[in-house]
Amino acid sequence: MMALFLSRSESLATSALPGAPTIVEEAAPRPAAWTTFRGRTASFLHRLAWAVEPKVTGGR
Repeated sequence: MMALFLSRSESLATSALPGAPTIVEEAAPRPAAWTTFRGRTASFLHRLAWAVEPKVTGGR
């Protein structure tokens, strides 16, 4: 759940059609504490995933 929360998109969905209008929205400035928290949490989740990943042994 935390990974989904942290990885949310910062922009709106746009059409993939050629010539479709685009919406340019200015992003609100994020505090440095949020950026630090997000980065550290993402690193922790990656390390946790690598820790529980099964080890691959030689052969099939």
